[in-house]
Amino acid sequence: MNKILGIILLVFLMLNSAEFAFAKHMRSKIPELKIKEFDKWSYDKLKKWEKKCDSENTCIYKFKNKKKIRKLDSNIIDLSKETLDFINNSSITSILYFEKGKVIHDLTKSNIGIFNTKKKITNKTYLYGFSKSKSIASLMVGVTQCEGLIDPNKTYAELIPKLKNSYYGKITLKDSLNMMARDNIIGERGFKMVVPWPYTVISFLRAEGAKIDEQLGDNKFYYSNLQPDLAAAAAIEAVGSFSKFRKLMENKLFSEIGNESVIKIHGYHNLPAMFNWVWATRYDWLRTGIYVMEKINDPDSCMGKYLRDGIKNSVETGRDWGPKYGKFFYTKNPYGLKSKAIMMKGHGNKFTIIDYENERVLDVHSIAEDFEAEKLVSLIMK
Repeated sequence: MNKILGIILLVFLMLNSAEFAFAKHMRSKIPELKIKEFDKWSYDKLKKWEKKCDSENTCIYKFKNKKKIRKLDSNIIDLSKETLDFINNSSITSILYFEKGKVIHDLTKSNIGIFNTKKKITNKTYLYGFSKSKSIASLMVGVTQCEGLIDPNKTYAELIPKLKNSYYGKITLKDSLNMMARDNIIGERGFKMVVPWPYTVISFLRAEGAKIDEQLGDNKFYYSNLQPDLAAAAAIEAVGSFSKFRKLMENKLFSEIGNESVIKIHGYHNLPAMFNWVWATRYDWLRTGIYVMEKINDPDSCMGKYLRDGIKNSVETGRDWGPKYGKFFYTKNPYGLKSKAIMMKGHGNKFTIIDYENERVLDVHSIAEDFEAEKLVSLIMK
């Protein structure tokens, strides 16, 4: 009976409040077993969506690397016994650590998913990014901006005409990238009350921004899942069509990242759901972190300037593990790291820490926040 009730609860969470609850990045909000089950559910959904779009035109959009695969040298060193013991008592499934031009640590574990079934993690396995996806949205906006196609100082009303009468019509893209849309009054539950399933940007645009007539909320950071979807939609609008947008991203972003496998993004009606739904292989998540590091450290790079501006003008979050945020990255002292670093962060303790000061990247994939990320970071990035 308890197992049946648990399954019913899981379905309810996925259909009604998954995005709201998972966005909090706090283990106390959702039982971690359910996060494990959701991770397995999302993997199964990926395979289903790839085969056929459903009645809502839910699809997986694939972004290819049109040029050379980024080759990574390695000099693998065993992790310490203390670190291995820590990992073995957690839901960590993958660790990759890159330092000074080489992969130093490479570890995988079986993925314990729904009903305790095991799935072996390989270099071909697609790992679900959760909110790490938001940082990919930022890079897409950066490419569009560097091409001179979008002005971050414009409002969403100017960038997406359908949003003219919505609350978000008066929010600038620049503020949205910093989670400064000041939409804490609306919140995601309020948003869902006026927007039909699937609760993503396509439904929002169908409802013409839901014509939400709300005053601006508190002038501070407020984590909101709709922001990366709107930012990506604005970039697509600026480029002219989804097909042109995909071509631009393949040529100017993913070919520079040098991903080995295609990047897969779930979406609706040619609008990718960037808040949560990016899948990539473990080494391609690492390559993304290396790309970001290289760009930040390149004084002549337009993308580097875009990212450095995000760091310089980041805002306070009130989160001790990620005290500042800019352009959909955590931009200061991720998990207590003292060097200059930024982080892509997703629920379940999925994260990519990019220490651009010391030229090192730590990519961690886990399916539950059942370990202290601060300790793991201190063990590996000493």
